[in-house]
Amino acid sequence: MQLVFSPTICPDLLLPDVIDLTKAAGFSRLELFRAHTKSTPVHDNWSVPMVRDALADAGLALTSLNIRYLTGRKADSDEHNLAYNLRQLEWDIHLGRALGLSTINTKGGERTDEALADLIEGVNTLLNKIPDISLNLGNQKDNRLQTLADYQAVMPELSTRARVLLDTGHLLTADEPIMPFAEALADRIGHVHLRDQKGDKPVPFGTGDLPFAELITLLKDSHYDGLLVIELEEVDWAEPLPAAIAAREYVEGLVD
Repeated sequence: MQLVFSPTICPDLLLPDVIDLTKAAGFSRLELFRAHTKSTPVHDNWSVPMVRDALADAGLALTSLNIRYLTGRKADSDEHNLAYNLRQLEWDIHLGRALGLSTINTKGGERTDEALADLIEGVNTLLNKIPDISLNLGNQKDNRLQTLADYQAVMPELSTRARVLLDTGHLLTADEPIMPFAEALADRIGHVHLRDQKGDKPVPFGTGDLPFAELITLLKDSHYDGLLVIELEEVDWAEPLPAAIAAREYVEGLVD
């Protein structure tokens, strides 16, 4: 399994500073977000070749891109318009492809029957239209994909190129038991975001409610050899650099 730095620890930093922090914290891999962080590759001062060159010059591998959500709606008006939403996501996916990625992360919309139908139709449409990519579908509180039951209803309807993004922080926020979730979906897990929490409050790794050892063991036993993204959103117990180093070293100790 490969450890990855997440810019959620420093959402206000632009890409050059995130690259510096990633290297200083001892990571060789970096994940980016289409939105939510200022290190987005969609920036007025950046082009795709510039992003690729900056990462290559720093010796960093871009592992993943989190794109806009498959909500079935227009963001500016909240009008139901699946075709419009899919055009947005297709643009984001091609951005990821231009950055050298074949796997993209997204999430669903609201917890409605309409959003459920849009998610199933939309994921299959995108995967049929762009055959050289796969999609990791992340869980989040109040999202169409929040619980184990949500995934059990959706995943059988999707192409095998649709995988589960297991996000421990959002599972803890939603009070969704992590181990039953991971055990039931082990054969479809394609990506993992690690964040330790007490309830919905992020805390230093190993001090919260995340059963790290049990989860890592399950992933190993399931032959998961993918990415473990270290998320430290809303750090308030240390500066970002020492917090990131401590989290990396903690997870490395479990993986090794």
